[in-house]
Amino acid sequence: MGWTESEVKLAIDGYFDLLAKEREGESVNKAELYRSLSKKAPRRNPKAFELKFQNISAILYEQRLPYASGLKPRSNYQRLLKLMVLDKLDRSPLPAVEPHEILFSKLREVSDRGAFKVEGKGSGRFGLALERVLGIQANSSKRPDFMGIELKTKADKSLQTLFSRTPTRFVDSEDKNEMFEKHHYWDDKRGRKALYTSFNSAGDSLGFRLVVKDLTVVAEREGATVLEYDAVALEKALLSKHSRTAYLGISSLKRDGVAYAQLDSIQYCQGPSIISFLKLIRQGGVYLDFTMSEKSNGRVNDHGFLWRIKGSELPNLYIGHRTIQLGAV
Repeated sequence: MGWTESEVKLAIDGYFDLLAKEREGESVNKAELYRSLSKKAPRRNPKAFELKFQNISAILYEQRLPYASGLKPRSNYQRLLKLMVLDKLDRSPLPAVEPHEILFSKLREVSDRGAFKVEGKGSGRFGLALERVLGIQANSSKRPDFMGIELKTKADKSLQTLFSRTPTRFVDSEDKNEMFEKHHYWDDKRGRKALYTSFNSAGDSLGFRLVVKDLTVVAEREGATVLEYDAVALEKALLSKHSRTAYLGISSLKRDGVAYAQLDSIQYCQGPSIISFLKLIRQGGVYLDFTMSEKSNGRVNDHGFLWRIKGSELPNLYIGHRTIQLGAV
């Protein structure tokens, strides 16, 4: 039973009234609001209006506009709803708010609600859990996560991954497969060839180290060049997802055997500088990881050439930086 134009208008007007009251700092009983709207449109129960409000949140989110608290964006809305919301915005524009301020507001709400449930065991489980809480779709593409802002979550003091990038040139070999054959070691524990290492300008136990030569970053082993990155390629990688990034501090905890996370802090960074990136490489603040191993069929399993940075060095990578402390566990 499709929504009529009058029902949609009723929902939109109710939603925008809610937004206006939130901007004025008024407390709104959403359940009572849904019941009131349902009385005016008897074909729709209160739950239907709640879901429609979430659809409106999704449209506002797509337009990079503020949306009501506690109403996570819900996609798969009807075309009529979007047309009428956009018409409403044309006639009554919402106050301009920068996307990062919208994000800060939503993250404060998450923190104030306390710990949220975390599923799975992978390294990306905190980010996926936060996306579920925020109501934004999981993003495996190169596009930023929230209104043009990349989100990065971290629950420990380990290095922060920035991006994965294939080398500009393999110098002492034709490609990654030949490089692997030339530089691998034998993994006794797993009974296979492997090349797992993380190194900076100070070098690692295998003899790899990073060196900056003019506008080229070189990965050497015992002084011989293994591969190279042109600075322009590294700059492109930085800007493709990290022009604006929120690095989120997470505390991990368990309750009755169930994993939870608490959002503790935000480091909002914008304007990464390739000059600063090269400087940090020279100073040892940036690392390159090789994550390669041999599959059972003899092929090389490659998890990417990962560029990572010390968390303490993040403010030095960007032109703009702001830290916000949130609620503690």
